[in-house]
Amino acid sequence: MKIHPICILIPFFALLSCRSTKKEISNLEKDLIPAQWNSDFEVRSADRNITYWTDSFEIPPLTRLISQANQNNPELASMYERMVAKGEDATIGGANLLPSANANVTGARNKRNLIGFNFPNSETSFTSSSFNSGINVSWEIDLWGKIKDSRNSAKKRFESSLADYQAARLSLNGQVAKAWFNLVENSFQIELVEKTIETYSKNLSFINDRYQTGLATALEQKLAEASYLSSQANLAQRKRLAMNLTQTVQELIGDYPDGKMDLNSSMSLPDLVLPPLPPTPAEVIESRYDLNSARLKVQSTGLDLKVANKNLLPSFTLTGAPGSRSDNFSDLVDQKFRVWDISGAVSQPIFQGGRLRAGIRKSEALQKSALFELKAVILRAFFEVENSLSAEIHLANEETKLQQSSIAYANAAELSWKRYQRGVEGIFNALDTRRRSFEAESRFLLLKKERILNRINLYLAIGMEAIATES
Repeated sequence: MKIHPICILIPFFALLSCRSTKKEISNLEKDLIPAQWNSDFEVRSADRNITYWTDSFEIPPLTRLISQANQNNPELASMYERMVAKGEDATIGGANLLPSANANVTGARNKRNLIGFNFPNSETSFTSSSFNSGINVSWEIDLWGKIKDSRNSAKKRFESSLADYQAARLSLNGQVAKAWFNLVENSFQIELVEKTIETYSKNLSFINDRYQTGLATALEQKLAEASYLSSQANLAQRKRLAMNLTQTVQELIGDYPDGKMDLNSSMSLPDLVLPPLPPTPAEVIESRYDLNSARLKVQSTGLDLKVANKNLLPSFTLTGAPGSRSDNFSDLVDQKFRVWDISGAVSQPIFQGGRLRAGIRKSEALQKSALFELKAVILRAFFEVENSLSAEIHLANEETKLQQSSIAYANAAELSWKRYQRGVEGIFNALDTRRRSFEAESRFLLLKKERILNRINLYLAIGMEAIATES
């Protein structure tokens, strides 16, 4: 029995179409995912499990700002519309699996000349009319699954863009929270500088009185004046920074950046406890939106490679056109004038100047690129978690020590100033000790904020949502 070559090709390319990139993704993740986190991280019984990371700060105004950013941020809204467009691409690709049909009605009137026939007593020309109506139907039979693969690839790209949108939204939530705490920390720094100015003003007044009575030197008076003026410059710098930080928050939440925002009633830098141990590395892989997006892009490029290979195969098309044809327009609805035609076509690429082979090589390169990108995203995710976990331990210890140092410097500054007032210590030591006291308190505020920002980074790294979001 003679076997037609097409019968051999069908099962071969059917097998080709069943090839999947899932095994390659699984092998890659298996090689990279550790069994547990490397950081020496201990969980205390007092730690609370939370669903949304804003709950750990318990600041309702911050939660409202994040919700407002999700609704009003123009860049996020633009990204959402691009995601919707990707979804329509999938719909358009899927439409090619179905037949297309177009209704049409045409009419024509023609004149023909009979010059040269020399019929006696006859007209030298005549006119005729022709009217057609019907439905043109065309359908490409997806024998190899090429159209389906193309549709599925577009669907994967849409799902990837959805994951990118979710990742961008979570990143925006983190940016809003960080900008908020930068603003809060700066407000406390302003209070500290104002306290510093008040103290230096009292010191300057005291030294001026002593200078007038000859108990203090001109150098002591100038040092006190310099400290007072320097603290005023620091206040101007902090107020300028407050305006910039307020405008940053307003831009993120989609408001006009006029630098005016009433936050005084809700300003606080929360005290943190060690968070619960984050999910296992394997769970983080599933919860991070950017990893899901990279995985979907690999699957999409795999499907594109299948389509590129199947472009080498013949395509099969059926066309049909049921309708009516007559010399009179009114006869188009008469059953006696019904006509139809049906035809099939097979198209096999023979010579394309290397275009199809180049398309295959291009698809292969894009799939390899997507796999490398997935590997990069996995490594970056693990770096972010490990870095945040290790930093958390050191920052917690540093915060405790800085708080103790701040208290010790404050006591030393009071003691040093009293010693100066009694004349047993020089002005240099008194002013320097006071300066160090304010610097220690400022460093403590800065470190407390840095620990909060690191906590936010940890929440983002494990893919935890900031607030409840609408599906």
